[in-house]
Amino acid sequence: MILFGHPTGSPFSHNAALAHFEAGVLDGFCVPWMPTPLEIGILSRIPGIVNYAARLSRRSFAPLAGARLVEGRLPEWGRMARRILPGGRFDSEALSYEANDWLVRTMQGECSRPLVTAVHSYEDCSQGTFETAKVMGKACIYDLPIGYYPAWEERQAALAREFADWLPAGGLASSRFARPEQKKAEMDLADLVLVPCRFVQRTIEEYAEKPRNVSIAPYGVDAGFWAMKPQSAREGPLRFIYAGQCSLRKGIPVLLEAWRIANLPDATLDLVGGWHLDEGRRGRLPAGVRLHGPVASQGLREHFQRSDVFVFPSWFEGFGLVILEAMACGLPVIATEATAGPDVLTPDCGRVIEPGDLDALVDSLRWFSGNRGSIARMGTAARIVAELHTWARYRECVSTAVAAFAN
Repeated sequence: MILFGHPTGSPFSHNAALAHFEAGVLDGFCVPWMPTPLEIGILSRIPGIVNYAARLSRRSFAPLAGARLVEGRLPEWGRMARRILPGGRFDSEALSYEANDWLVRTMQGECSRPLVTAVHSYEDCSQGTFETAKVMGKACIYDLPIGYYPAWEERQAALAREFADWLPAGGLASSRFARPEQKKAEMDLADLVLVPCRFVQRTIEEYAEKPRNVSIAPYGVDAGFWAMKPQSAREGPLRFIYAGQCSLRKGIPVLLEAWRIANLPDATLDLVGGWHLDEGRRGRLPAGVRLHGPVASQGLREHFQRSDVFVFPSWFEGFGLVILEAMACGLPVIATEATAGPDVLTPDCGRVIEPGDLDALVDSLRWFSGNRGSIARMGTAARIVAELHTWARYRECVSTAVAAFAN
């Protein structure tokens, strides 16, 4: 039996837990809070936090309603209050690490349950759990949704030097709270590492101190929710869209410079997500660029359905689930090699470029601007590819990978 944990709950963690649940090997799911639809409904009626309540709905997952949940509601509600009350720190890395530490303590206690043969948890919240499991002779399954940290540590240092004038006041929050030695210890303790794409696998092969047992389980997409808008004649400017944190890692400085150089007068670029760069830069966006804040899934779907091309210039990623979500909404994609782009994109539905390749990004933006007649066809091809990447397929890959540790 597998003891599973995640510090927030996400589409991939919910489906990993569901893979174990469907296989009859889930001992318990440790998560700070999995809100019920009723709880989300109550929160959505509280003035001032309607948008936050909508974003919290991603933590709810009805298929796991019958699973044994181990929750820490009161501490999590306290962290939420500190995020949303006046003066709160919505994007505080410190609060995220508090949730990680709660999860470790909880899983260490639950690990002693007699039927547990393996523990399954994620980066930044596994070391203590794995150490306890090893003492008890239980297997450790490490889920790594993003590239291995030593690879990013090296890349981040170079980016911080190259784009020093883009850094937010106080530097990069992730640098202040990162625990590099913990990440390395988690990798060393793992009996199996689950990754979502070849890019993450390569970072382990190149930077892990010794060979690891790695299995790829590609993420899926809810193609029913992330749906194409009925085809109609497009009017107005060509609409490019980016979604995610507007940060150094995501390649926003390169994207904005490429947009300025491309000089597409009959096109716009929407940035959907929180701003994590120098505040002065926010007020000096190139012409045609519109910045939107973070939105819930429904809001992002609406943005996609109003757009024509998705661009995701990340320097360092895991899968980049938003790529599939955009494709399911019928958008061709420009993505980098440091994502799942090489795994899911074909020339029929997008372009894959090297991260930081300014010339290639400019060329890609201009190509779509000059070939607008091809965009609808490419969007349809993108949708077809997205439909093949189901969560059921992901769960099957997870179950196959962990079968040797489940009993």
